[in-house]
Amino acid sequence: MADRSTILLKRAAMVNGGSAALTFVVFMVLAGRVPPPGSATSADRFALWAGLALWPSLILFGMVGAVILARGLGRAFNPLTDAESPFQRVSQRVLSNSVEQTLIFLPALAALVALSPSAELGAARAAVCLFALGRLLFWGGYLIHPFWRAPGMAMTLSTTLTVLAWAVLHALG
Repeated sequence: MADRSTILLKRAAMVNGGSAALTFVVFMVLAGRVPPPGSATSADRFALWAGLALWPSLILFGMVGAVILARGLGRAFNPLTDAESPFQRVSQRVLSNSVEQTLIFLPALAALVALSPSAELGAARAAVCLFALGRLLFWGGYLIHPFWRAPGMAMTLSTTLTVLAWAVLHALG
């Protein structure tokens, strides 16, 4: 009989794999259905990227606000000596991970927007929706139990990998 950690790892692998596969399918369906912007000059592409980059930035700002609020309302005002609440610890970890993920995603998104043919620019909108949803699912799932952060992480990671691959393919010609 397998031990508890082995069973948990197998379940996590199944949840991650299923979430990643589902995200990829949804991304490809949305990428073909979300209309591209009307024109695709360099200025239009920059404006598109800037408008899309706003959403992950707002999510990060919300996470910063939640950590500040938890620290201000809780007993853990001094992070070096005071005990933090579970919400505060989870939210700080989610914020740190989200900064890392966003730092990978936004330049990849910029490359996708800059290098893709205009007919494919709807994919950038789809990617931002899935990335943002993945970050929120990651946070909410982590607050429930560390195991339930997996679908959001898989959604974030598979969206980022798809955007990176798409941009690399266009960069290579």
